[in-house]
Amino acid sequence: MNILLCNMPIAFNKKENLEPPLGICYIASMLKKMNGVSIFLRDYEINLFSGQILKKDLEKLKIDVIGVSFRTASYGSAKKFIKKVTDINKGIFVVAGGHHATAFPKETLMDLNCNAVVVGEGEYTFKELVERLAGGKSFKGLEGVVYRNTAGAIVENERRPPISDIDALPWPARELLNLNDYSVVTLLTSRGCPFNCIYCDKSISTRKAKFRSADDIFDEIRHIATRLNKNRLYIVDDHFFLKKDRTETILDKIIKEGISIRWTCQARVDGLSESILEKAKRAGCEQIMYGVETGDRKELEFIRKNATLAEAENAIKFTKKAGITARANFMLGFPISTRGSMRNTINFAKSINPDIVRFFAVSPLPNTDLWNHVYGSHCVLDRINWEDMDFFKPSFDIAGIKRREISLYVSAAYWHVLKNGFLREISIYFLPNLAKLLYLIARTGKVRGNISKSFPRSVNLILDNIHQLKGKSLPEIFTFLRAVCKLETTL
Repeated sequence: MNILLCNMPIAFNKKENLEPPLGICYIASMLKKMNGVSIFLRDYEINLFSGQILKKDLEKLKIDVIGVSFRTASYGSAKKFIKKVTDINKGIFVVAGGHHATAFPKETLMDLNCNAVVVGEGEYTFKELVERLAGGKSFKGLEGVVYRNTAGAIVENERRPPISDIDALPWPARELLNLNDYSVVTLLTSRGCPFNCIYCDKSISTRKAKFRSADDIFDEIRHIATRLNKNRLYIVDDHFFLKKDRTETILDKIIKEGISIRWTCQARVDGLSESILEKAKRAGCEQIMYGVETGDRKELEFIRKNATLAEAENAIKFTKKAGITARANFMLGFPISTRGSMRNTINFAKSINPDIVRFFAVSPLPNTDLWNHVYGSHCVLDRINWEDMDFFKPSFDIAGIKRREISLYVSAAYWHVLKNGFLREISIYFLPNLAKLLYLIARTGKVRGNISKSFPRSVNLILDNIHQLKGKSLPEIFTFLRAVCKLETTL
Protein backbone atom coordinates (compact mmCIF):
# COMPACT_ATOMS: atom_id res chain seq x y z
CA MET A 1 0.00 0.00 0.00
CA ASN A 2 1.36 3.43 -1.01
CA ILE A 3 0.45 6.35 1.24
CA LEU A 4 0.90 10.06 0.57
CA LEU A 5 0.76 12.46 3.54
CA CYS A 6 0.25 16.12 2.64
CA ASN A 7 0.51 19.40 4.55
CA MET A 8 -1.72 22.18 3.23
CA PRO A 9 -0.62 25.84 2.98
CA ILE A 10 -2.81 28.90 3.35
CA ALA A 11 -2.18 29.53 -0.34
CA PHE A 12 -0.42 27.31 -2.88
CA ASN A 13 2.95 28.18 -4.43
CA LYS A 14 3.77 31.05 -2.05
CA LYS A 15 6.61 29.45 -0.03
CA GLU A 16 5.94 31.70 2.97
CA ASN A 17 6.49 29.14 5.73
CA LEU A 18 9.90 27.50 5.87
CA GLU A 19 9.26 25.20 8.84
CA PRO A 20 8.95 21.42 8.39
CA PRO A 21 5.46 20.13 9.27
CA LEU A 22 5.72 17.91 12.33
CA GLY A 23 2.18 16.51 12.13
CA ILE A 24 2.61 14.45 8.98
CA CYS A 25 6.19 13.55 9.99
CA TYR A 26 4.96 12.00 13.24
CA ILE A 27 2.26 10.01 11.45
CA ALA A 28 4.81 8.86 8.87
CA SER A 29 7.08 7.60 11.65
CA MET A 30 4.23 5.43 12.95
CA LEU A 31 3.42 4.05 9.50
CA LYS A 32 7.08 3.11 8.92
CA LYS A 33 6.60 0.33 11.46
CA MET A 34 4.12 -1.41 9.16
CA ASN A 35 5.02 -4.08 6.63
CA GLY A 36 4.07 -3.63 3.00
CA VAL A 37 3.63 0.13 3.27
CA SER A 38 5.50 2.87 1.38
CA ILE A 39 5.16 6.42 2.67
CA PHE A 40 5.66 9.68 0.82
CA LEU A 41 5.40 13.25 2.13
CA ARG A 42 4.46 16.46 0.35
CA ASP A 43 4.62 19.79 2.11
CA TYR A 44 2.75 22.21 -0.12
CA GLU A 45 4.19 25.12 1.84
CA ILE A 46 7.31 24.17 -0.14
CA ASN A 47 6.32 21.84 -2.99
CA LEU A 48 4.83 23.42 -6.09
CA PHE A 49 1.21 22.54 -6.77
CA SER A 50 -0.80 22.22 -9.96
CA GLY A 51 -3.26 19.69 -11.30
CA GLN A 52 -0.69 18.44 -13.79
CA ILE A 53 2.07 18.03 -11.20
CA LEU A 54 -0.32 16.26 -8.84
CA LYS A 55 -1.52 13.88 -11.56
CA LYS A 56 2.04 12.86 -12.43
CA ASP A 57 2.86 12.43 -8.74
CA LEU A 58 -0.13 10.21 -8.01
CA GLU A 59 0.43 8.06 -11.08
CA LYS A 60 4.18 7.70 -10.60
CA LEU A 61 3.89 6.78 -6.92
CA LYS A 62 0.77 4.64 -7.44
CA ILE A 63 -0.90 6.18 -4.39
CA ASP A 64 -3.67 4.25 -2.63
CA VAL A 65 -4.29 6.49 0.41
CA ILE A 66 -3.84 10.22 0.93
CA GLY A 67 -3.80 11.93 4.32
CA VAL A 68 -4.48 15.68 4.16
CA SER A 69 -3.52 17.82 7.19
CA PHE A 70 -4.81 21.38 7.43
CA ARG A 71 -5.81 24.23 9.72
CA THR A 72 -8.77 26.55 9.46
CA ALA A 73 -6.61 29.07 7.58
CA SER A 74 -5.69 26.40 5.01
CA TYR A 75 -9.18 24.92 4.64
CA GLY A 76 -9.62 26.48 1.19
CA SER A 77 -6.39 24.87 -0.03
CA ALA A 78 -7.43 21.49 1.35
CA LYS A 79 -10.76 21.71 -0.47
CA LYS A 80 -9.07 22.59 -3.75
CA PHE A 81 -6.48 19.83 -3.31
CA ILE A 82 -8.98 17.07 -2.52
CA LYS A 83 -11.16 18.13 -5.46
CA LYS A 84 -8.13 17.73 -7.77
CA VAL A 85 -7.33 14.32 -6.27
CA THR A 86 -10.84 12.97 -6.78
CA ASP A 87 -10.97 14.41 -10.31
CA ILE A 88 -7.74 12.54 -11.12
CA ASN A 89 -8.53 9.25 -9.40
CA LYS A 90 -11.74 8.56 -7.48
CA GLY A 91 -10.29 5.28 -6.27
CA ILE A 92 -7.81 6.95 -3.92
CA PHE A 93 -8.94 6.83 -0.28
CA VAL A 94 -8.75 10.38 1.13
CA VAL A 95 -8.44 11.07 4.87
CA ALA A 96 -8.67 14.58 6.35
CA GLY A 97 -7.12 15.61 9.66
CA GLY A 98 -5.86 18.53 11.69
CA HIS A 99 -7.40 21.24 13.85
CA HIS A 100 -10.21 22.25 11.49
CA ALA A 101 -11.25 18.67 10.75
CA THR A 102 -11.24 17.96 14.47
CA ALA A 103 -13.52 20.95 15.11
CA PHE A 104 -16.01 20.07 12.35
CA PRO A 105 -15.55 16.39 11.43
CA LYS A 106 -18.99 15.72 9.91
CA GLU A 107 -19.08 19.03 8.08
CA THR A 108 -15.55 18.45 6.77
CA LEU A 109 -16.44 14.96 5.55
CA MET A 110 -19.47 16.27 3.64
CA ASP A 111 -17.98 19.49 2.27
CA LEU A 112 -14.64 18.06 1.15
CA ASN A 113 -16.16 14.82 -0.12
CA CYS A 114 -13.37 12.82 1.51
CA ASN A 115 -13.68 9.23 2.73
CA ALA A 116 -12.82 9.67 6.39
CA VAL A 117 -11.76 12.20 9.01
CA VAL A 118 -9.24 11.60 11.79
CA VAL A 119 -10.21 13.53 14.92
CA GLY A 120 -7.60 14.64 17.46
CA GLU A 121 -4.05 13.28 17.67
CA GLY A 122 -3.54 11.20 14.56
CA GLU A 123 -0.55 8.92 15.13
CA TYR A 124 -2.28 5.80 16.46
CA THR A 125 -5.64 6.47 14.78
CA PHE A 126 -4.24 6.83 11.26
CA LYS A 127 -2.06 3.74 11.66
CA GLU A 128 -5.05 1.64 12.74
CA LEU A 129 -7.15 3.09 9.90
CA VAL A 130 -4.52 1.99 7.38
CA GLU A 131 -4.33 -1.47 8.97
CA ARG A 132 -8.08 -1.90 8.61
CA LEU A 133 -8.00 -0.65 5.03
CA ALA A 134 -5.25 -3.12 4.18
CA GLY A 135 -7.19 -5.94 5.79
CA GLY A 136 -10.49 -4.98 4.18
CA LYS A 137 -12.06 -4.40 7.59
CA SER A 138 -14.76 -1.95 8.64
CA PHE A 139 -14.00 1.21 10.63
CA LYS A 140 -16.75 0.33 13.09
CA GLY A 141 -15.59 1.11 16.61
CA LEU A 142 -12.29 2.67 15.47
CA GLU A 143 -11.82 5.49 17.96
CA GLY A 144 -11.09 8.92 16.52
CA VAL A 145 -12.57 8.27 13.06
CA VAL A 146 -15.60 9.74 11.29
CA TYR A 147 -16.46 7.97 8.04
CA ARG A 148 -19.11 6.91 5.56
CA ASN A 149 -20.30 3.33 5.90
CA THR A 150 -21.21 1.06 2.99
CA ALA A 151 -24.72 2.52 2.92
CA GLY A 152 -23.30 6.04 2.54
CA ALA A 153 -24.35 7.18 6.04
CA ILE A 154 -21.90 9.22 8.15
CA VAL A 155 -20.74 7.38 11.26
CA GLU A 156 -19.01 9.28 14.08
CA ASN A 157 -17.07 6.92 16.34
CA GLU A 158 -16.07 7.72 19.91
CA ARG A 159 -13.10 10.04 20.25
CA ARG A 160 -9.78 8.47 21.10
CA PRO A 161 -8.40 9.46 24.52
CA PRO A 162 -5.39 11.81 24.34
CA ILE A 163 -1.99 10.12 24.07
CA SER A 164 -0.68 9.95 27.63
CA ASP A 165 2.91 8.90 26.97
CA ILE A 166 4.32 11.06 24.17
CA ASP A 167 7.80 9.69 24.91
CA ALA A 168 6.55 6.44 23.37
CA LEU A 169 6.09 8.11 19.99
CA PRO A 170 8.95 7.61 17.54
CA TRP A 171 10.80 10.70 16.40
CA PRO A 172 9.29 12.43 13.34
CA ALA A 173 10.29 10.93 9.98
CA ARG A 174 12.07 14.09 8.84
CA GLU A 175 14.18 12.08 6.43
CA LEU A 176 11.14 11.86 4.13
CA LEU A 177 11.41 15.60 3.55
CA ASN A 178 14.21 17.54 1.90
CA LEU A 179 15.40 19.45 4.95
CA ASN A 180 17.52 21.72 2.75
CA ASP A 181 14.25 23.35 1.68
CA TYR A 182 13.75 24.73 5.17
CA SER A 183 15.41 27.44 7.22
CA VAL A 184 15.03 25.49 10.48
CA VAL A 185 14.21 22.03 11.84
CA THR A 186 11.10 21.87 14.02
CA LEU A 187 11.09 20.10 17.38
CA LEU A 188 8.26 19.27 19.78
CA THR A 189 9.13 18.68 23.45
CA SER A 190 5.63 18.79 24.96
CA ARG A 191 1.97 18.80 24.02
CA GLY A 192 -0.78 20.81 25.60
CA CYS A 193 -1.03 24.00 27.62
CA PRO A 194 -2.75 24.39 31.01
CA PHE A 195 -3.69 28.03 30.47
CA ASN A 196 -7.14 29.14 29.39
CA CYS A 197 -6.74 31.95 26.83
CA ILE A 198 -9.99 32.45 24.93
CA TYR A 199 -8.40 32.41 21.45
CA CYS A 200 -6.39 29.17 21.64
CA ASP A 201 -7.64 25.87 20.17
CA LYS A 202 -6.57 22.97 22.37
CA SER A 203 -8.90 20.37 20.87
CA ILE A 204 -5.94 18.21 19.78
CA SER A 205 -3.17 18.87 22.28
CA THR A 206 -5.63 19.56 25.17
CA ARG A 207 -5.15 21.76 28.23
CA LYS A 208 -3.33 19.00 30.05
CA ALA A 209 0.37 19.47 29.39
CA LYS A 210 2.30 16.29 28.53
CA PHE A 211 6.08 16.40 28.61
CA ARG A 212 8.74 14.36 26.89
CA SER A 213 11.73 13.40 29.02
CA ALA A 214 14.81 15.59 28.99
CA ASP A 215 16.97 12.62 27.93
CA ASP A 216 14.82 11.80 24.89
CA ILE A 217 14.70 15.44 23.82
CA PHE A 218 18.45 15.87 24.13
CA ASP A 219 19.06 12.67 22.15
CA GLU A 220 16.85 14.04 19.37
CA ILE A 221 18.63 17.41 19.42
CA ARG A 222 22.00 15.65 19.21
CA HIS A 223 20.65 13.51 16.32
CA ILE A 224 19.51 16.64 14.46
CA ALA A 225 22.85 18.38 14.98
CA THR A 226 25.18 15.44 14.27
CA ARG A 227 23.31 13.00 12.04
CA LEU A 228 21.11 15.39 10.08
CA ASN A 229 23.81 18.07 10.20
CA LYS A 230 21.33 20.85 10.94
CA ASN A 231 22.14 23.57 13.44
CA ARG A 232 18.95 25.65 13.60
CA LEU A 233 15.90 24.57 15.59
CA TYR A 234 12.42 25.94 16.15
CA ILE A 235 10.89 24.48 19.32
CA VAL A 236 7.16 24.62 18.61
CA ASP A 237 5.83 24.07 22.16
CA ASP A 238 3.29 26.62 23.38
CA HIS A 239 5.59 27.43 26.30
CA PHE A 240 9.00 25.77 26.29
CA PHE A 241 9.82 27.02 29.80
CA LEU A 242 6.60 25.68 31.35
CA LYS A 243 8.32 22.86 33.29
CA LYS A 244 11.39 24.74 34.46
CA ASP A 245 13.40 21.86 35.95
CA ARG A 246 13.06 19.83 32.75
CA THR A 247 13.99 22.83 30.60
CA GLU A 248 17.06 23.53 32.69
CA THR A 249 18.13 19.90 32.43
CA ILE A 250 17.91 20.10 28.63
CA LEU A 251 19.89 23.35 28.59
CA ASP A 252 22.54 21.90 30.91
CA LYS A 253 22.98 18.86 28.66
CA ILE A 254 23.40 21.03 25.54
CA ILE A 255 26.00 23.19 27.29
CA LYS A 256 27.87 20.24 28.82
CA GLU A 257 28.03 18.27 25.55
CA GLY A 258 28.95 21.37 23.56
CA ILE A 259 26.21 20.83 20.98
CA SER A 260 26.53 23.60 18.40
CA ILE A 261 22.94 24.55 17.69
CA ARG A 262 20.89 27.74 17.50
CA TRP A 263 17.25 27.67 18.43
CA THR A 264 14.06 29.68 18.71
CA CYS A 265 11.09 28.97 20.96
CA GLN A 266 7.75 30.30 22.16
CA ALA A 267 7.16 31.34 25.76
CA ARG A 268 4.79 33.15 28.08
CA VAL A 269 5.94 36.40 29.65
CA ASP A 270 5.32 35.30 33.23
CA GLY A 271 7.63 33.23 35.38
CA LEU A 272 10.88 33.67 33.45
CA SER A 273 13.98 34.47 35.47
CA GLU A 274 17.10 36.24 34.29
CA SER A 275 19.18 33.20 35.22
CA ILE A 276 17.28 30.76 32.98
CA LEU A 277 17.40 33.25 30.10
CA GLU A 278 21.16 33.56 30.50
CA LYS A 279 21.46 29.77 30.51
CA ALA A 280 19.25 29.55 27.42
CA LYS A 281 21.60 31.96 25.66
CA ARG A 282 24.61 29.79 26.53
CA ALA A 283 22.72 26.77 25.18
CA GLY A 284 22.22 28.46 21.79
CA CYS A 285 18.89 30.29 22.12
CA GLU A 286 18.77 33.08 19.54
CA GLN A 287 15.12 34.18 19.71
CA ILE A 288 12.11 33.88 22.02
CA MET A 289 8.62 34.67 20.74
CA TYR A 290 6.26 36.03 23.38
CA GLY A 291 2.49 36.12 23.00
CA VAL A 292 1.94 39.48 24.66
CA GLU A 293 -1.29 39.91 22.64
CA THR A 294 -2.45 43.26 24.03
CA GLY A 295 -1.24 46.37 25.84
CA ASP A 296 -4.67 47.15 27.23
CA ARG A 297 -5.60 45.92 30.72
CA LYS A 298 -9.30 45.37 29.95
CA GLU A 299 -8.44 43.31 26.88
CA LEU A 300 -5.88 41.36 28.87
CA GLU A 301 -8.60 40.41 31.34
CA PHE A 302 -11.06 39.61 28.53
CA ILE A 303 -8.70 37.14 26.82
CA ARG A 304 -7.86 35.47 30.16
CA LYS A 305 -4.14 35.74 29.53
CA ASN A 306 -3.34 35.50 33.25
CA ALA A 307 -0.28 37.69 32.84
CA THR A 308 0.43 41.36 33.44
CA LEU A 309 1.81 44.19 31.33
CA ALA A 310 4.66 44.56 33.81
CA GLU A 311 5.59 40.90 33.27
CA ALA A 312 5.56 41.45 29.52
CA GLU A 313 7.82 44.49 29.86
CA ASN A 314 10.26 42.58 32.08
CA ALA A 315 10.31 39.53 29.80
CA ILE A 316 11.34 41.66 26.82
CA LYS A 317 13.91 43.58 28.89
CA PHE A 318 15.51 40.49 30.44
CA THR A 319 15.54 38.60 27.14
CA LYS A 320 17.36 41.42 25.37
CA LYS A 321 19.73 41.77 28.33
CA ALA A 322 20.63 38.08 27.97
CA GLY A 323 21.56 38.71 24.32
CA ILE A 324 18.52 36.86 22.93
CA THR A 325 16.32 38.40 20.23
CA ALA A 326 12.96 39.27 21.80
CA ARG A 327 9.90 39.02 19.57
CA ALA A 328 6.52 40.24 20.80
CA ASN A 329 3.25 39.21 19.14
CA PHE A 330 0.11 41.34 19.47
CA MET A 331 -3.49 41.07 18.25
CA LEU A 332 -5.76 43.93 17.23
CA GLY A 333 -9.55 43.82 16.93
CA PHE A 334 -10.97 41.79 19.82
CA PRO A 335 -14.78 41.85 20.16
CA ILE A 336 -14.47 44.36 23.04
CA SER A 337 -11.75 46.46 21.38
CA THR A 338 -12.10 50.18 20.94
CA ARG A 339 -9.95 52.66 19.11
CA GLY A 340 -8.51 53.58 22.48
CA SER A 341 -7.60 50.00 23.42
CA MET A 342 -5.91 49.43 20.06
CA ARG A 343 -3.91 52.63 20.59
CA ASN A 344 -2.94 51.34 24.03
CA THR A 345 -1.63 48.13 22.48
CA ILE A 346 0.35 49.94 19.79
CA ASN A 347 1.90 52.40 22.23
CA PHE A 348 2.71 49.63 24.71
CA ALA A 349 4.45 47.70 21.94
CA LYS A 350 6.52 50.77 21.16
CA SER A 351 7.37 51.38 24.82
CA ILE A 352 8.73 47.87 25.49
CA ASN A 353 10.78 48.04 22.26
CA PRO A 354 11.03 44.36 21.22
CA ASP A 355 13.60 43.43 18.59
CA ILE A 356 10.83 42.03 16.38
CA VAL A 357 7.15 42.87 16.62
CA ARG A 358 4.15 41.26 14.93
CA PHE A 359 0.61 42.61 14.84
CA PHE A 360 -2.11 40.16 13.86
CA ALA A 361 -5.78 40.77 13.21
CA VAL A 362 -7.91 38.79 15.64
CA SER A 363 -9.20 35.65 13.90
CA PRO A 364 -11.46 33.37 15.93
CA LEU A 365 -10.58 29.69 15.71
CA PRO A 366 -13.14 26.89 16.04
CA ASN A 367 -13.24 25.11 19.40
CA THR A 368 -12.43 28.32 21.27
CA ASP A 369 -14.44 30.64 23.49
CA LEU A 370 -13.52 33.50 21.17
CA TRP A 371 -15.22 31.65 18.30
CA ASN A 372 -18.39 31.25 20.35
CA HIS A 373 -18.24 34.90 21.38
CA VAL A 374 -18.04 36.09 17.77
CA TYR A 375 -20.08 33.51 15.85
CA GLY A 376 -22.05 31.65 18.50
CA SER A 377 -21.80 27.94 19.25
CA HIS A 378 -24.39 27.06 16.60
CA CYS A 379 -23.27 29.25 13.71
CA VAL A 380 -24.05 28.45 10.08
CA LEU A 381 -20.71 27.36 8.64
CA ASP A 382 -21.76 27.95 5.03
CA ARG A 383 -21.85 31.68 5.72
CA ILE A 384 -18.24 31.86 6.87
CA ASN A 385 -15.46 32.68 4.43
CA TRP A 386 -12.65 30.44 5.64
CA GLU A 387 -10.10 32.29 3.53
CA ASP A 388 -10.55 35.29 5.85
CA MET A 389 -9.19 33.28 8.79
CA ASP A 390 -5.52 33.92 8.09
CA PHE A 391 -4.62 36.15 11.10
CA PHE A 392 -3.46 38.92 8.77
CA LYS A 393 -6.68 40.65 7.73
CA PRO A 394 -9.66 41.13 10.07
CA SER A 395 -12.46 38.61 9.57
CA PHE A 396 -15.27 40.39 11.46
CA ASP A 397 -16.47 43.87 12.45
CA ILE A 398 -16.59 45.02 16.06
CA ALA A 399 -18.93 47.53 17.66
CA GLY A 400 -18.50 50.85 15.87
CA ILE A 401 -15.38 49.72 13.97
CA LYS A 402 -15.43 48.05 10.56
CA ARG A 403 -12.87 45.55 9.33
CA ARG A 404 -11.22 48.07 7.02
CA GLU A 405 -10.44 50.35 9.94
CA ILE A 406 -8.99 47.50 11.99
CA SER A 407 -6.75 46.73 9.01
CA LEU A 408 -5.63 50.36 9.04
CA TYR A 409 -4.70 50.02 12.70
CA VAL A 410 -2.65 46.88 11.96
CA SER A 411 -0.60 48.67 9.30
CA ALA A 412 -0.33 51.88 11.32
CA ALA A 413 0.94 49.85 14.28
CA TYR A 414 3.96 48.65 12.28
CA TRP A 415 4.75 52.15 11.09
CA HIS A 416 4.39 53.66 14.56
CA VAL A 417 6.63 51.08 16.26
CA LEU A 418 9.22 50.49 13.52
CA LYS A 419 9.39 53.77 11.59
CA ASN A 420 12.40 55.27 13.35
CA GLY A 421 14.45 52.07 13.13
CA PHE A 422 13.48 51.67 9.48
CA LEU A 423 14.61 55.20 8.63
CA ARG A 424 17.95 54.69 10.40
CA GLU A 425 18.58 51.41 8.57
CA ILE A 426 18.03 52.94 5.14
CA SER A 427 20.01 56.10 5.87
CA ILE A 428 22.89 56.41 8.35
CA TYR A 429 23.31 52.65 8.84
CA PHE A 430 22.68 51.66 5.23
CA LEU A 431 26.29 51.07 4.16
CA PRO A 432 27.32 49.06 7.27
CA ASN A 433 24.15 46.98 6.97
CA LEU A 434 24.76 46.41 3.27
CA ALA A 435 28.31 45.29 4.00
CA LYS A 436 26.97 42.87 6.62
CA LEU A 437 24.45 41.50 4.11
CA LEU A 438 27.08 40.92 1.43
CA TYR A 439 29.34 39.19 3.96
CA LEU A 440 26.53 36.87 5.11
CA ILE A 441 25.57 36.04 1.52
CA ALA A 442 29.18 35.22 0.68
CA ARG A 443 29.50 33.03 3.78
CA THR A 444 26.19 31.15 3.50
CA GLY A 445 25.28 31.39 -0.18
CA LYS A 446 21.75 32.48 0.79
CA VAL A 447 19.90 35.76 0.44
CA ARG A 448 16.67 34.89 2.23
CA GLY A 449 17.13 35.11 5.98
CA ASN A 450 20.28 37.20 5.72
CA ILE A 451 18.35 40.30 4.62
CA SER A 452 16.35 40.21 7.85
CA LYS A 453 19.59 39.89 9.83
CA SER A 454 21.06 42.93 8.10
CA PHE A 455 17.95 45.10 7.88
CA PRO A 456 15.70 43.68 10.63
CA ARG A 457 13.37 46.64 11.17
CA SER A 458 12.97 47.24 7.44
CA VAL A 459 12.07 43.62 6.71
CA ASN A 460 9.75 43.50 9.73
CA LEU A 461 7.95 46.65 8.56
CA ILE A 462 7.70 45.95 4.84
CA LEU A 463 6.88 42.24 4.77
CA ASP A 464 4.25 42.42 7.47
CA ASN A 465 2.56 45.42 5.87
CA ILE A 466 2.25 43.63 2.56
CA HIS A 467 -0.45 41.35 4.00
CA GLN A 468 -2.80 44.32 4.40
CA LEU A 469 -2.25 45.35 0.76
CA LYS A 470 -2.91 41.99 -0.89
CA GLY A 471 -5.85 42.01 -3.28
CA LYS A 472 -5.94 45.80 -3.60
CA SER A 473 -5.55 47.67 -6.86
CA LEU A 474 -2.86 50.35 -7.20
CA PRO A 475 -5.29 53.25 -6.53
CA GLU A 476 -6.68 51.34 -3.53
CA ILE A 477 -3.16 50.81 -2.19
CA PHE A 478 -2.39 54.55 -2.37
CA THR A 479 -5.70 55.38 -0.68
CA PHE A 480 -5.07 52.80 2.04
CA LEU A 481 -1.50 53.95 2.71
CA ARG A 482 -2.61 57.58 2.85
CA ALA A 483 -5.15 56.62 5.50
CA VAL A 484 -2.50 54.64 7.38
CA CYS A 485 -0.14 57.64 7.47
CA LYS A 486 -2.93 59.87 8.73
CA LEU A 487 -3.87 57.40 11.45
CA GLU A 488 -0.25 56.83 12.51
CA THR A 489 0.20 60.53 13.32
CA THR A 490 -2.67 60.32 15.84
CA LEU A 491 -1.28 57.36 17.80
